[in-house]
Amino acid sequence: MRRLPLPNPDRAILFALGLFLGVSALVVSLMRAGLLEPGEAGHRDRLLPAPSAPPADAETLEVGVYIENNYLFSVDDKTFNAVGRIWLNWPERVQTVLANENLPPEKWLNWVNLIDSWDSRLEPVYPAPIRLADGRYHQSLQFSGQFYVAELDFRRFPFQRIRLPVVLELSENLTRAGHLPLALVPDREDSGVGLYSDLIGYRTIGFDVQRHQHEYGSRFGLNPDHSLLPAPVAQVMFATVYQQSVNAALLKLFLPLVVVMALVLLSPMLSPALWEVRLGIPPTALLTLVFLQQGYREKLPDLPYATYLDMVYNACYVVNLLLFGLFLWASNRLHQTDAVWQSATVRHIDRIDRRVQVGLCVGFTLLLAIQWFAMLWE
Repeated sequence: MRRLPLPNPDRAILFALGLFLGVSALVVSLMRAGLLEPGEAGHRDRLLPAPSAPPADAETLEVGVYIENNYLFSVDDKTFNAVGRIWLNWPERVQTVLANENLPPEKWLNWVNLIDSWDSRLEPVYPAPIRLADGRYHQSLQFSGQFYVAELDFRRFPFQRIRLPVVLELSENLTRAGHLPLALVPDREDSGVGLYSDLIGYRTIGFDVQRHQHEYGSRFGLNPDHSLLPAPVAQVMFATVYQQSVNAALLKLFLPLVVVMALVLLSPMLSPALWEVRLGIPPTALLTLVFLQQGYREKLPDLPYATYLDMVYNACYVVNLLLFGLFLWASNRLHQTDAVWQSATVRHIDRIDRRVQVGLCVGFTLLLAIQWFAMLWE
């Protein structure tokens, strides 16, 4: 049986569609790499890894933090309020020097990320430091205040983790007192979070403790050989780690998206003769996707990068665009074909529809898998 002569696809439409997709892919790649954003000002301060063990000639000042409550977390302002308890343990030699200097324990540490000192509270629990069984001295302090979150990374949204830190450094008053070498060591065993530290919409999954050496990037106007030149300062960060519920993310964010895309990917099964219906599906789905994306973007700050969910929506937009181009080509071919060749043209379009449908399903799945593993490797 001789094949029926069918018109060739509209090359202009295919060329324009391919050019648009190529430019879009290039722009998205540049955005992910941050090449379209202006360069940020260099930070001269550095956080260096703390030594694994304190120097042999240094006295140890142990600090612990127990977070009783985290609340009023603001994504836009990058702030949160915390209430808790901090304690200090120090040896007798340090007690002798600091008693001579008249420095109470509440002045030994700097709260690095505390925002408003006037609106904070730091009250000793005991009227005077108490003596422990091992000979060290101990003091506990009740604290509350508003703190700043330096790093909020939403690249993995909605599977990102949020760390709300309380950062402490040795005060200059303490490091200058009696020229006594001190090492700030965290109490990892007793530090932690209480029952009322949960945030709405997040799950408390851990409590992280890190040690650093804060090296300032400025001499603050002093000469290089001045005795008061700031040296690297011991720093300890106590961070409560949160993560959004995976079940909530799947039900609220992904389930509507999956339903819409399932309808879109099933649309090539409609007969090419129903070209009016077929051409209306991708634009309708596109408007729905835009509405869904705006719904979750309103809950996020203005980010200079694309989140994981943004990349998923970008893939959905590409699928809709490709299907609209396919339906547009099919309707033109069907319209331009003589009545005697209509049945053969419909069968030919059906075969192309099936191939494109399978290819889009496989490509869409592979693209989401690649994005998922790329997110895990970041």
